[in-house]
Amino acid sequence: MAGFPLEELKEKYRGWKSTPIEVKLISATQSPYDTSAASARTCYSSNGLLLPADMRKSEKSLETARRVAKSTLKSGHLTTRQHAHFIFGITGASRNVIWQVFHSHPYYNSEQVSQRYVPIKNDRSWYTLPPELAEHSEITSFFDNAHRDYEKLIELLEPRVSEIYFSIHRLKARQPDAHRTDIRKRCMEIARYVMPLGTNAYFYHTISALTLLRYAKMIEHFANPEAAAIILQMVELVLEIDPDFALELTEPLPERQLETDPIENHRRNAEFDKAMNGQYARFVSGPGSIDSILDLAEAALGYRPELADLLDSARNSLPGETLYPVSMDELSRTLNHLHFTFQKKLSHTADSQEQRHRTLPGLRPDLATTLVVKPDYIVPALLREVPAAGEYFQESMHKTFSLLEKLYERGISARNLTYLLPNAYPIRFVESGDLLNFYHKWKARLCYNAQEEIFYSALDEVRSLQSRYPELYELLGPPCKVRSHLKPRCPEGDHFCGIKVWQIPMQEYNRIL
Repeated sequence: MAGFPLEELKEKYRGWKSTPIEVKLISATQSPYDTSAASARTCYSSNGLLLPADMRKSEKSLETARRVAKSTLKSGHLTTRQHAHFIFGITGASRNVIWQVFHSHPYYNSEQVSQRYVPIKNDRSWYTLPPELAEHSEITSFFDNAHRDYEKLIELLEPRVSEIYFSIHRLKARQPDAHRTDIRKRCMEIARYVMPLGTNAYFYHTISALTLLRYAKMIEHFANPEAAAIILQMVELVLEIDPDFALELTEPLPERQLETDPIENHRRNAEFDKAMNGQYARFVSGPGSIDSILDLAEAALGYRPELADLLDSARNSLPGETLYPVSMDELSRTLNHLHFTFQKKLSHTADSQEQRHRTLPGLRPDLATTLVVKPDYIVPALLREVPAAGEYFQESMHKTFSLLEKLYERGISARNLTYLLPNAYPIRFVESGDLLNFYHKWKARLCYNAQEEIFYSALDEVRSLQSRYPELYELLGPPCKVRSHLKPRCPEGDHFCGIKVWQIPMQEYNRIL
């Protein structure tokens, strides 16, 4: 199998079969191997478009297809492997591995069950642990207690959340029972901060054949046994529909050697936090001059655009459109050449959403190499509104980190300990990207319905531009601000936040729910 040790890897990770992880192949491109070969041969075909079926018309056709596939793979001409796609349905993968591996790159699409809006049921299948941890009664008790804390926080938060909710949505207060579900969802959004990263999820995950080949190449390098167990199931399912896919698999890279020193990590984190000065996001760098980029654009476009031509909805409606088709517009693509970098600090649960802005690359850590076992966590603003809930949350965090420290001293590996970290655990990272994609994120995340931390992170980013790029700052905001040309101003429909945010200066933005 071209050096890919499938059977050896299956034996190495067979212990993971006892976990709730299950992978299904929901849909796939027919004949992915032949599709790759046909697309490659079409590039040099004088007989028009070649189809996958043409690759097997004769022994000679098959021989040519395999020769072309082998040579393009060896030389790195890989776009041919992007035509075939696979839709996987994955159940039981931990939030830990989803964040660490499957959502850590740009070449995928996922739809994942929400911890914000779907309650976590304590049915003993809501978390996934490495097999060696699952045997510890102390650890299974820890997960049971975490779920109890989750339910208790929902109970403690509900009265105050109801009060705030009905102060905003006054008409809904006439029928309070009809809106209990909305209120409980807002409580769940905060209560999830105590849940461990071993909490699992079910999700759709769509990737190209090229991404699957890369997963297989990195299966050992990730140094993540759960990821390896999932990738092996993906590979086996594809081999069932196309055995020739085995010809594409190459020898995996060696495992990455991991080292961690919680004391040294704690020191580095303190330095990072000092630079952040209490913010979720800190400006690091941006274009020296927006005007200089617009000057350069003149030669390419045939005229010099103004910033308002690109972002003012009165002149250019595209940025306000919900489909955001700006990458297909030559004028809007000017924004690709204005780059920004920010230093960021978000909880793991918030960054799991921030991470989905895949066109804004983030330099995120491997948790196993940056682990700390002393208390280190983000406290949501709502917990400061409810002292009893805040105190209960602090107690839960103390119990979590006390166990982490004890288990670390016992010799439990850093990789395994990451499954016990709470959703509140901070991710410290650097995020960079161009204005075309930052604009899309800011528009979405400045909405008052956005998750609290990402809202304030986006607000920190945009506010940092006010003195540096005042003309840009005036053109930024949530959908209801930038959609002045569209009605209704808010695209959220029944989910309207209840506040006319477009009438509020951005410097006055403030929210609890």
